[in-house]
Amino acid sequence: MSETGMDGTTSPSPGMDDRFRLTKTYRLLVRGTNINATSLLATDYLNHFNEVVMILEMVPDMPEIIEEAVEWQPASYIEHFAASVFSDKDLAIWAYKNAPKEYIEAFEELVSAADTLILRAVTELSQTAGVLGEDALRAKVTELMKDIREIQERIGAVINGTVFRLDQKQIDLLFSP
Repeated sequence: MSETGMDGTTSPSPGMDDRFRLTKTYRLLVRGTNINATSLLATDYLNHFNEVVMILEMVPDMPEIIEEAVEWQPASYIEHFAASVFSDKDLAIWAYKNAPKEYIEAFEELVSAADTLILRAVTELSQTAGVLGEDALRAKVTELMKDIREIQERIGAVINGTVFRLDQKQIDLLFSP
């Protein structure tokens, strides 16, 4: 949609033009920080997943550590940064709220998938940690971590400016029991 100015020229509607200008402004503001200037997202959010994944990977050697993983809860990007000691946390939240739609949609889809897979892994491992032997438990952890790691990599790619979405196999995996 466009508007005709007094001089007879047309320009994009104010909302689109303003949105573009604001996105450019946010991209300038995040320069020199750990916030990606393309996606306006920060890789620090990946720490939310890295901590629980590290715990889950330790379960074969220390089955009792699963109790720490059971306490893990999904946290949105804003929740993560609000509770963070990240030096640019306010800027990270502000940039996220104004990030380009295509990055936010891909990011949120992948975060939801990661949350689902991690919670499923925690449940499975908490039920089998005391039952399976070390080798069987290690194989189970390896199997569960494969899909979680792939989703984490895709989240990282989106944060770093590449729009990734789930493929049909991954969507089917999320909805399987």
